[in-house]
Amino acid sequence: MTLRPLGAAPEKCMIGGRWISPANNECLSLINPSDGSVLCDIAKGSKEDIDQAVFAAESALRGIWGKTTAAERGRILARLGHLVLEHKDELATLEAQDVGKPYKQARADVLALARYMEFYAGAADKLHGETIPYLDGYTVYTLRAPHGVTGHIIPWNYPMQIIGRSVGAALATGNACVLKPAEEACLTALA
Repeated sequence: MTLRPLGAAPEKCMIGGRWISPANNECLSLINPSDGSVLCDIAKGSKEDIDQAVFAAESALRGIWGKTTAAERGRILARLGHLVLEHKDELATLEAQDVGKPYKQARADVLALARYMEFYAGAADKLHGETIPYLDGYTVYTLRAPHGVTGHIIPWNYPMQIIGRSVGAALATGNACVLKPAEEACLTALA
């Protein structure tokens, strides 16, 4: 059985919004934990691929993503949550096969991912700095700004929930993300 999760190309790396072949042109076989069969081949990324992904994320921060307002980021995250719910059955089936967990638990993970996106969508424009009392005639304030490019190494057992929890928060606060899913369970991250 060969899977192609929701239009993804698992034998390639998603970098800068495009599917590209890994620099080393190597793939790994992704094994179904339930029966030992090969689900599909996945890209075996290298240091060069990571460097390229970080460069693409930095470029996004200097470009369109860096100019995106908090309200716009909230709308994008809300849309992501909505898309997750639109494809909840496909994603739950994929997560169950990819991770080797019961469908019911995989479906709960999908709903958790959607809920994280909804939560961070609502939080995106609520993260403000503070005005701090100081000396007479002085105003001191803090301003919250993105850290930059954030790296997310996602474990095999709860990929959807951890993506929602970590990537959702990073995007809400204006950071760009580089995501490295576990080799053992990466299909839902690629979807």
